[in-house]
Amino acid sequence: MTVRDWDLRHYRFLAALAAHGSIGAAARDTGMAQPNASRLLEQMEGSAGFALARRTPRGTELTDRGRVIAGLASDVLEAAESVARAVGALERDRGTLHVSASMTVAEHLMPSWLAAAQERLPGMNLTLDVGNSDEVFARLRSGAADLGFVEGPTVQTGFRYLDVARDELVVVVRPDHPWAARGEISPEEVATAGLVVRERGSGTRQTADLALAPHGTGPRFEVGSNAALAASVAAGLGPGVVSRLAVQLALRSGRLAEVATPGLRLRRVLRAVWSAAEPLPRSAQEFLAMISSPGS
Repeated sequence: MTVRDWDLRHYRFLAALAAHGSIGAAARDTGMAQPNASRLLEQMEGSAGFALARRTPRGTELTDRGRVIAGLASDVLEAAESVARAVGALERDRGTLHVSASMTVAEHLMPSWLAAAQERLPGMNLTLDVGNSDEVFARLRSGAADLGFVEGPTVQTGFRYLDVARDELVVVVRPDHPWAARGEISPEEVATAGLVVRERGSGTRQTADLALAPHGTGPRFEVGSNAALAASVAAGLGPGVVSRLAVQLALRSGRLAEVATPGLRLRRVLRAVWSAAEPLPRSAQEFLAMISSPGS
């Protein structure tokens, strides 16, 4: 046996030995009996031509050369895991597609997308989780979602993205609020007012904070959803900054009034996002192609 004949079992054991400092613990971690683990280490040392570990009163510690090889073993295991994830992604045809969407996208765009997918992508089993933009990125990073949709002004490091829609935030008030009769409000008045806003981590909040920051700051009343924001404004808590998509019905019915805010940059892009470290599953590619060409 030569070093070129080592397989993942050898590398897993060496990485476990580096982590635990004990042949027994490394054996348990890799599912081997301790005598088999000891023989495996002897075989590895024989093929390497030098000692990988030494026995001490406290257990077993790697030699300097052993630590070098253990570090490389971790790289081998990480590469193998990447291959396994890639194969899993490529094997998925029209199986299950796990989507995570921020609230504005989930509430106002996703229903029509899901209906279109049911008609145009038969056989696709799509699951949807809803959270704010930070939570979407967290689900993608953990592998709980294949594809995400966010509304924030930036895309976190390690992700690819595709622009899928455009939106804008609007300042809204109760119809009897003094701002409603004025026609337009300066950016400074908006920024320093007591505003009802979404929670930190939401794309709506990130866009609002970025637009308002140059003009000052004032009290902020945080709520956890677009519906709660609209209801709070209608109840008289104060002016709110929210997606136009989320309040279009309330604006049409007269329940809320929009206030013009010349000088505030409140337009934004809604994006599909996915991990840059793994290939996008075919099911996700088909879903993106569908929403990018809704009339075809």
